[in-house]
Amino acid sequence: MSQVMSGDAQLHAAVLRAAAGAAKDTPGVAFLRPGLGELLRGTVARTTGTGSGAASRPGSASRSGAGAPAPSVRGGRVPGVRADRGSGPGAWRIRVHLAVRRGHRALDVVRAVRPRVTAAVQEAVRAAGEAAPEVAVTVTVTDIT
Repeated sequence: MSQVMSGDAQLHAAVLRAAAGAAKDTPGVAFLRPGLGELLRGTVARTTGTGSGAASRPGSASRSGAGAPAPSVRGGRVPGVRADRGSGPGAWRIRVHLAVRRGHRALDVVRAVRPRVTAAVQEAVRAAGEAAPEVAVTVTVTDIT
């Protein structure tokens, strides 16, 4: 049973990394927007010296675009991305919160992010040995920078 849970956690982490990487690499995306929980955890990590201050600031690592490091999964979370199983067999629901670069239309960026995230998640799940899932992607623009 623990192997199954470990496999589920690994698949969940792979899905989060794939979705975050695809979203960050989309033209017009400034950075993925961490939620309040990530911001608070980042503040605690900086003040206790247990984390990297640069990794916790919104946009610090992701502004460099394609050359940015792979998103890290901490505690089952990637800043700006949420993933959970959908209602159908093998289905996934992905929620992405991001900031759009100034000079890009938010609607165009959202339309570009959704298929990229969908394809990346499907590829990550196929790489884990499962059938290509149905993926529902919701993108929320939280800022224009």
